[in-house]
Amino acid sequence: MPRPSKIEVSAINLRIPADRPRNYADMIEKLFEKRVAVKVYGDSFVAITQYQRESGLGVFSKYSEIDIDGDWFDLEDFGPAGPEKVDEVSIPETLRPNLSAFYFELDEETHILSFESYSESKGLSARSVEKYFKEALSDSAVVQDFGRVEADIVKSYGEVERIINLPNLKELRIVIRRPNPDDISGDLAAQIEERLREQNGEEYEEVTRSKDNDGLKPNERTQKLAIVGAENGEVSVKSIENGVQVSHTTKEKPEKVVDTYNKEEVDTRSMFRKLASKMVDAIKQRRATT
Repeated sequence: MPRPSKIEVSAINLRIPADRPRNYADMIEKLFEKRVAVKVYGDSFVAITQYQRESGLGVFSKYSEIDIDGDWFDLEDFGPAGPEKVDEVSIPETLRPNLSAFYFELDEETHILSFESYSESKGLSARSVEKYFKEALSDSAVVQDFGRVEADIVKSYGEVERIINLPNLKELRIVIRRPNPDDISGDLAAQIEERLREQNGEEYEEVTRSKDNDGLKPNERTQKLAIVGAENGEVSVKSIENGVQVSHTTKEKPEKVVDTYNKEEVDTRSMFRKLASKMVDAIKQRRATT
């Protein structure tokens, strides 16, 4: 019996400003057509290489840029390769090594783009996807059409709830970049967007501190605000543990939907779309509570 394949799905929340047409399919299509590639880490680059507007389905490709003119290592001699061997190397200028592909799916209603963060024993980190969008969306042609689009990885709701309810909480910091509340979102996200719009603001930050021995006790509004921050920014706290002040943040904690499947019974694309649907449903449920 074949070993089950593992798949992880994460999501990024995209927000076109209110003074521009909020057409997310057009925006993704523009990035695809412009062939924007972004260096995300070391020699790794990410680009959108497929996109089907009707289905919202697309593909991220991750590949490496290597310095062909640099020094080469010879495994046979276990040392630097000599000029005579290097001269034998011939790689077409248009080819790049270490290609791996990951599905993504855009849900226009929620402006959420779900993507494979792990599949086929390969990974595409949430940070890499966030970095791709932040840089690709700053392209002058994209800004001209869509304004300054915000892009934030959806952080783990469970981690947000855990850290804001830690004992001996001394500081709670919530950062929210311009939200784009939809019909599902509660009033809080809409209020923050309106407040930022009226004041020409880009980012809202709320910090609460306590000197009391018992620490902070976040109320219902603060807990809802933290959920908004999970999608549109980040949440961080400081607490006392064993007499030492410890910091916690959601920056490296993306929301994930994880499952395993038998590739002989279901194909990877179908499994991804199933988990992407679960991700969007989970986000809708959370938005309804704020």
